[in-house]
Amino acid sequence: MRAGFCTVVCWYLLCLPAVAVAAAPCERLIATADAQSPPYLWPDPQHSGKFLGAHAELVKQLSSELQVPIKLLDSGSWLAAQQDVQSGRVDLLLGAFFDLPGNQQLDYLQPATWPLQLTSAHLEPLAVLVPAGQSDSSPRSVQNPEQYLALGRNSACNTPLLRGQLSKKLAELRASGQLDRLLQANLQRWQAQQQKMLPVLDVPNP
Repeated sequence: MRAGFCTVVCWYLLCLPAVAVAAAPCERLIATADAQSPPYLWPDPQHSGKFLGAHAELVKQLSSELQVPIKLLDSGSWLAAQQDVQSGRVDLLLGAFFDLPGNQQLDYLQPATWPLQLTSAHLEPLAVLVPAGQSDSSPRSVQNPEQYLALGRNSACNTPLLRGQLSKKLAELRASGQLDRLLQANLQRWQAQQQKMLPVLDVPNP
């Protein structure tokens, strides 16, 4: 009897650390996105390895609100970013669409970070995805689909608690108008950056 009791106690003590680790919250999260998609995300021309854009600022907001470090990783391409999150190597995918290949490996968090927008290329720098075949004289517009923050189902950090926390913060940011302000501010930032990069033409004196 005593030997059996000791066996049970020893088994419980051996299993306890594993249970504690499994229940512990993640100490940090890793996020990725399309790193060449202004005004959502693009490389900072003045700081190597840093990023600018609405996604970069959203990550900072969520990290501060949740008090969990979130590292923004450049996967190298949009396809690689999706694969990194679907495999579990990376936790969060920024700018996810519902029609992504392999979307069954993603938990899409509500609400959308940015809703569907139909944008005129003549009015907004957001319309950077204009089909290349269109001429300059044709009316140009682009429909930007809804974008979501998605948590990989294979992420070790994907728990009901984290999904609830992220969705709650996104809802608060949406209701306060902060998400729209982030996007508009980065539209202006990207447009100003492009203006600075335009070549200065030497006009000969008459």
